[in-house]
Amino acid sequence: MQYNIEIQPASVKYTSKDNLLDDALSQSIPLEHSCKTGSCGACNANVISGIVENENGELVTRGNILTCQSKAKSDVVLEANYYPELINIKKQTIPCKVASFEYVTEDIVSIKFRFPPTAKFDYLPGQYVDLSFKGVKRSYSIANAKSESKELELHIRKVPNGQMSALLFGELKENQLMRIEGPKGTFFVKDNIKPLILIATGTGIAPVKAIVEELIAKEDKRDVHIYWGMQYQQELYCNELIALANQNQNISFTAVLSRELEPLSDYQQGYVQNAVVRDFSSLNDVEVYACGSLSMIEDAKTLFLQYHLPVDAFFSDAFTPAK
Repeated sequence: MQYNIEIQPASVKYTSKDNLLDDALSQSIPLEHSCKTGSCGACNANVISGIVENENGELVTRGNILTCQSKAKSDVVLEANYYPELINIKKQTIPCKVASFEYVTEDIVSIKFRFPPTAKFDYLPGQYVDLSFKGVKRSYSIANAKSESKELELHIRKVPNGQMSALLFGELKENQLMRIEGPKGTFFVKDNIKPLILIATGTGIAPVKAIVEELIAKEDKRDVHIYWGMQYQQELYCNELIALANQNQNISFTAVLSRELEPLSDYQQGYVQNAVVRDFSSLNDVEVYACGSLSMIEDAKTLFLQYHLPVDAFFSDAFTPAK
């Protein structure tokens, strides 16, 4: 059966006969989402009326659901975040070639891809793509803002026994042909005047780099506070982002190291979310964008709400392991 779905407060409508999120995206209705596996909670919506089969297989008529794991069982009205900024950005599948690559740490490779000359790939910094190579597909955040070179940069961490890792680490060659599908996701900086806190763990710094490049290109003068969590100092590979922070008075950068035993003047110790609340007594007037491990994002949101962050001022993109 096909049912009518209405999204409030945006008052947009679409039809659904299967998955609520997939059907919305297929009809160019960009509802908020991230992992699409039911893990991150970004696609949370509130059932106002109608019947929905939720992520647990239960029929519900009120309360919260995850649209990526739910189906309509009648006409439904949902309260959900909807982003018109993404309406005209077309998802597409494009061949690409490896333009250059660098193993920036023992287990992280930075790859720049180039598209065919006639290709036009539009996206908002913060979004991600699916990379396909030799029958394996994995999701990675875009690590650069759009530029004249039209190259796309991805930061890829080596996963023990990972299929894509086995294909990329030690095996990469320039001009290798791959395929990119996207852009995907609803993680991007919203138009606002509030100061920004951008926090990341691991290669979650990739979309933060893209966002910062875009803010600088647009001459956005909001204060930007970057916090990057890693285990050890030697893992801090994203020198371009650190340089951008040093070159712009409105941007600050703080590295937070969880396993360095010796206190270092240039870095904070501990977990990245705790470093934020050491620096801010209240988060009432900022927006937070968090990218990286699911555990960091969950802990950060819980902690930041205790420090008066408005619930609608927290945006996240969780990196979840491939299944």
